[in-house]
Amino acid sequence: MGRSAVSNQHMTNKYLECPRDHSRLQETHVGEAQLDVCPKCTGQFFDSGEMFVSFGMKADPSYWDRTETASAVREAEIHCPRCEKKMLLQDVSYEGTKVEIDRCRSCAGIWLDKGEVDVLIKIGDKLEPLVNAETDKAKAELDKMGTPDFSGGMIARFVKMFKKD
Repeated sequence: MGRSAVSNQHMTNKYLECPRDHSRLQETHVGEAQLDVCPKCTGQFFDSGEMFVSFGMKADPSYWDRTETASAVREAEIHCPRCEKKMLLQDVSYEGTKVEIDRCRSCAGIWLDKGEVDVLIKIGDKLEPLVNAETDKAKAELDKMGTPDFSGGMIARFVKMFKKD
């Protein structure tokens, strides 16, 4: 069985260290993802794409990392477990629910302390009506556009080069 692009991230740096207490992170399988979890503080490190694969759309940054939730980003005190670069602190808040997460500007990894994934999912729950409305609006705009006609354009000429008569 082949490995997903997300699980292949784990091949680049075999042993990761907790940025809080320096314990060796243990791999835990959640869905198709291999999460790196600290056995002492229970913090979790997510490689790019692992939040979605592990906990669904509402945990994915594409759902909660938006202008409605944004605030100041500043230097963190910890280093990324994956690439060891200094991480950034980002406040994510919406309608009274707030969490402070650590993000890596280099490898796009995210460190979440104990309980923070649950707060992000709660924020995602609150954002669901807004995201659904945006999705519906985009679908309506695409429907208005109709099906494009590429019959006389460059794409049609390119495809025609490979057709057998």
